[in-house]
Parts: sequence; structure tokens; C-alpha cells
Amino acid sequence: MPPRLNKRQLRELQELEELQKSKAASAPGLPTENEVELDEESEEEIAAPTRSAGGFGALDLGDGEDEDEDDGEIDSTTPAKSKKKNKKKKKKPSTVGADSPSVEDSEVAATPAPTEQQTETPVKKNKKKAKAKKPEVKKETKVDDGMDEIDRALAELATKNGGGGAENETVASMNQRIDPKWAAVKEVFAFETKYLDSDAELRRMFGSKVIGNAPTAPRSHLHARFANNPHHSTSIRRSASHLAAPEAGWPSASGTLGLTRYEGPESDADPSGDWHTYVHPPSYKQAQLMFLEVLQQADGNRLFDVLAAQPYHIDTLMQLSEMMTQQGDLGAAATHLSRALYALSTPLPATFPSGNFRLPFSQIENRAFFVGIARQVALHFKRGTWRTAFEFSKIALGTGGGHDPVGMLCWIDFLAPKAGQNDWFLKLLPTLATAYPDMHVESYPGLAFAKALVLRNMEDEKKEDHEKSTEALKSAIIRFPMVATLLSNSLAFDLPPAMVSHRRAQPDGAFTKNPSYLLSLLSELYVARSAPLWKDPASLSWLRKAVTAATPLLDDSSLEDVRLGEKLWSEGAFDEGVAPAGVIRAAFISDIASIRPYLPPSARSGTTYSFDPLPPTSPNATFYDDTYFSSLYAATNSRRRGRNVVQRGPGGGARNGADVAAAMRDGLARMLGIGAGDGAMALTPELREELMRELEMLGGAGGMPGGFGDAEEDEEEDEDRDYDENGEEEGTEEERLENTRNILGRLGALFGGGGGAAAQRDQE
Repeated sequence: MPPRLNKRQLRELQELEELQKSKAASAPGLPTENEVELDEESEEEIAAPTRSAGGFGALDLGDGEDEDEDDGEIDSTTPAKSKKKNKKKKKKPSTVGADSPSVEDSEVAATPAPTEQQTETPVKKNKKKAKAKKPEVKKETKVDDGMDEIDRALAELATKNGGGGAENETVASMNQRIDPKWAAVKEVFAFETKYLDSDAELRRMFGSKVIGNAPTAPRSHLHARFANNPHHSTSIRRSASHLAAPEAGWPSASGTLGLTRYEGPESDADPSGDWHTYVHPPSYKQAQLMFLEVLQQADGNRLFDVLAAQPYHIDTLMQLSEMMTQQGDLGAAATHLSRALYALSTPLPATFPSGNFRLPFSQIENRAFFVGIARQVALHFKRGTWRTAFEFSKIALGTGGGHDPVGMLCWIDFLAPKAGQNDWFLKLLPTLATAYPDMHVESYPGLAFAKALVLRNMEDEKKEDHEKSTEALKSAIIRFPMVATLLSNSLAFDLPPAMVSHRRAQPDGAFTKNPSYLLSLLSELYVARSAPLWKDPASLSWLRKAVTAATPLLDDSSLEDVRLGEKLWSEGAFDEGVAPAGVIRAAFISDIASIRPYLPPSARSGTTYSFDPLPPTSPNATFYDDTYFSSLYAATNSRRRGRNVVQRGPGGGARNGADVAAAMRDGLARMLGIGAGDGAMALTPELREELMRELEMLGGAGGMPGGFGDAEEDEEEDEDRDYDENGEEEGTEEERLENTRNILGRLGALFGGGGGAAAQRDQE
């Protein structure tokens, strides 16, 4: 009597019969059961999918437990031959030759034929077979071939693909490593964005309980009922930018500025990074024109009118920040400056912190970035957040490449020792000396004294003696004895008589044409900022001993420091009587009382603006001139005459100043209350009379743009004018520029603000 089968086995038999019928219907030529051999291993592989093919088998309802229970009802000696119908069938060798075996033959042939003992083994025991051991993988030893992971992967890919000669040459050129000096430049210029948060630095110093977390910005500037609603149509999330985190109520700054690749003399001379330049859209240029008109009106309240038209106008925000700083309101100054930096950081690429982002200072669109960063460093200096100020100084120094347009080296000599960036500072000096020899880092007194402080900090951390730092301090004193004199005046300690009377130890005291002017200016800048670093008793005692030891060596020409110091004092590292423009800008932005006498007359006489201090003089420098506003003028004139009257010459600039004259006439007319303006300003009779004369010189009060005069008379007068074939008003170049020459100069002198550097160059 056959053994009793459980429900699972009955279900399997039924499914096997259905499968057998389907195979017979689809492949009638298959061999019979007598023509095949049993294969226990292949049986297990087929049984699982067959069991889940139909019915409840596909649900995996825990048949494994039932199997353990039901197997007890089956005789253990009964072989598993009842599943013979589900075996894979192996065809007998055919008498007809075949080019290749069938798929089933290949699968069966891959499995070894089971023995008789294996055939009689139950399925349960078959599951406990040990798995095949995986082949051991030999560990490859890494070879230092001077390539990084990407270059090595490209080389291996080229080897596997077996590329031709041209491809191998391309891969070889890609595998050429970057010049080590540029790689070092990127390393020292890289920064971490987490250290740009001054509030986080204050929390690290004083604890989160003392300095609370700043409130997060809402999703929109609307009421909290709508701002906190994630389903509201105006809900927007503003993520923190690289340079500033948006505060509550700030609108989105996307689209305010653009960024594009730059190709020019700076990018050709410095391949250390990717050069970009900001792009101002037409709406921003309109706000810029309003800003320049407000500066001529000398009315600070009108700056808010510019922000009403363009909430993220950079120059206006920085002008307000400077005004708040002068009034002592550092909180409002920081807010305005943060808004400007937030707008500037919106178009920056994701690779900005990597140290390879560059901006040319020669382009007027980029100068606001450098000036804004420099003012941010000055604000954090006053707040005492040294690490934040240090990171911002790295940004300005690295973005300018090897030019240092706002004199960040004059800040780093204080910030690096104060923020504890000792290792970084020791890497900076040789990197700059190798990659940018024109920077002449050996001529900066502050860097030499900062090196001594950095070495002393490292010796204190390692609990070593001060041998190296003392030698570095003596070297700095021998090379720049002027700093020792200024430090003695600031810290009130006595100097040896030989040091007091030495010629190289005497600062100039004001702006001069002497070659020693640069050393005097740099020494004054360093002492004005870094004197507190030497105030503690240990540092002061160390300084006094070093000065006493260095004084007898000031005239020893066998020393390299003496020879270099004599050369810098008598010849200067740069042109005679000229200091780097970045150092002058740093002194101008610092607004230190002791530095003002050292500023050149052009920076002290008011002939320059705070939004563009000491404009560059390079041939490719751009300004807020006709070329910048040409797109606005072209659109205005095309609406009036249906043609573009601004013709760009070979140099890319507009060839006439009629558009500037029209804009200035509009501004003067609004001030005087002529036409459809906002009403006249409160002017004295003398000032009103002077402005009327200026208005007449610019073209008269009748028929001027801006809505004053009769429109029909304007059209008739415009039709009576003679234009050449290019749309330009006839006349010589000198006649067309006669009324627009020195416009900014005259108005600036009238309001006591100077005429700007560009106007001064035109007058000269």
C-alpha cells in the first residue's frame, strides 16, 4: 500500500501533472522519462519555482514549517522518485550532427551526473550541502605612481580598451599632473563654509546657553499663518548661501546677478583656477543709474528709493552699511552688508569653497565682491570673531589670485596667529613666493613678525623651547626695525639708543615720494592692528629681549636680512614712491586715524567713491560709463527714433556722451522740480542758481527728456536734427563730447564729493 501523502505533496503532484501536460502540448517531440537520468541538484533548482508557479504557492505562506511536520509521515527510506516528472530531461545523442548544443543540453552538461547514492538521498538532506568556497582574491599592493584615483582609472580604462596611438596620447596628456605650485595655491585658498558663521563662532567660545541660536528664516516674507504653511502657493525655502544666511523676511535674490566665464589677461597669466565675472541684467543697471544720481544729490535717504526698485542693489546696501558703521550701529551695518553678500553669493558655483574660483578686479561688476568681503572682515574684526574674519580674508585673497586687490595680506598677519591657523600660515608664505613672485611677500613687515608669533604658538602647543621663534623674531626686527620703533611707542617700552637713532627705524609719518614709503605704510598698518598681540607680559618680555639682541646686528652687511632690509628701504620692492594698490585700498577701507596721513592725495581729497576706492588703471579696466549703460541707452533711443544711436567703436565703447548728458539732465531737472518730477529739493538760492547753470550747459530746460517741455516740440526738434547713416548726430567727436566732459567732476565739486577717478582722467 503506497504511503499516505500530505496536502502539500498532493498539491505538488497536481501542479507537476499540469506542467507535464503543458510541456506535452508545446513540445511533442520531447524524450520520455526512460530516456533521462535523475539529477538531485537540478531537482532542487526546479522545485522552488515550480512550487510558486500557481495556487497559494506564490504567496510563500510558510510551507517550510509544514514540510517539517509532514515529513514525519513519510518513510525515511522512500526515495524522492515521485518528483521524477519534474526532472530536466537530457536528450540522447542524436544521429544528426549539430553545430552547437541546445540550451537545455548546455545547462544539464554543466551539472555533473548524480551517482546512485545521490539519487536515493532525500531532498531534506540535500539542502544541508556545504556551499562552494569562493575563490580567494589576492590583495593588490598600491604603487605610488604619482597619479590620483581619477587619472589611474582613466589609464586602466585606456589599457583595457586597447586604444590607438592618438587615444593613448590623449590619455597621456590628461594624466599629466597639474603644476605643483598651482596645486599648492588651491590648497591654501580652499576654505570651509561652516567657519563663515560668526554666531556659531560665538557659541563655540561662550556656549549655546549664552549665545542663543539665531531664528531660522520663514518660508516666505508673508505672515506666519501663510509662511509656515507648506501648501501655500508663495511658500519658498531659502537655503543658506556661501557668504551669508538669509534672515527672516528677506526676499529671494535669485536672478539679481549672473555669472559667466572670463577670458582676459588675468586668466592667461594665472591658470591656478577658473576665472569668472559677474553679469548685471538691465534691471540692475537701471538701479545702478539711480544710485549714481542719488550720490550726486548727496541725500542718504534717497538710497532707500533705490532699494525699493532693486532690493538687492549691492552698492546701495554697502553704502548704507558704511553709513551705519560711521554712526556706531554695527548691527544694522552687518545686516545691510549680509544682504549684499547674500545677493553676491547666489550665482556662485558649488565649487566655490574649493579654492579655484577667481574674479578679475579690473571688471567693474566684480569690485563690489572684493569691497564687500573686505568690509565684512573689518566688521568681524570689531566684533572679535577672529576665525570668521580669517576665513573671509582667505576668500578675498584667493579669489583675486596673485593680485590681492583689497590688501588681505595686511589682515592675515594679525588674523592667522589670533585664530590659531599656524600650519596654514607657514604653508602660505612659500606658496605665494613660488607661485606669485610679483607679490613680494618678503617685503611685508607684518608677515615676518606674524611668522615669529606662529612659531611661538606651535612651540607652546608642543611644549618646546622658543629657539626657532626667537630666531624668526630677530630676523624680522633686523629686516624691519621700523616695526620695533612703532611697537615701543604703542606698548610703552624703551628701546636701545642704537635702535632709536638708526635710519631704517624711523617711519616717514605721512605720504612721501621716498622709497621707504611702502615700509612706513605697512608698518603702521601692522602695528595699528597687531599691537594687542604683544601686550601680554610673556610676549612683551620676549619682544624686548629680541630687540636688545638684534640691535647690534642692524649694520652687519654679511646677514641676508640686513641686505634685504637695506634694499627695501632705499629702493623699494615696487616702483619708486608707489605702493601696491591693494595696500592703499586696505588702508582706505580700514579707516584708521593713524593711517590717514599715509593715504595718497587722490584717496584723501574725495576724488574717489567708497563703492570703488582707487579704481584700477589696467588697460582692460571697466567703469560705470557709457559702455556699461550702452544697453539701456540703446533701448531708450530705439524707442524714440526706432534706431540705435549708440555705435560701439573698435574698443567696445560708445562713441558719444549724449546719453550720459540726457541722464544727467533728467536728474538735475528732478532736483529743481522742472517737468514731471517728484518735486524740487530744498536748495539754497545759490545752489539752485548754480544747478540751473549746469542744466543750461547740459542742453537747456526746454524740450529735455524726462517729461518737461512739449512732446510735439521734442519730436519736431528731433526731426530737424541731422543724423548720419549710422544714426549718430552729425558733428565731430570733440563736439559731441563737449557737453558731457567732466559732468561728474563739476557736480561732485558742487556737492563736495569730488568728480570720481574716471572724470579726473577725462579732465587730464
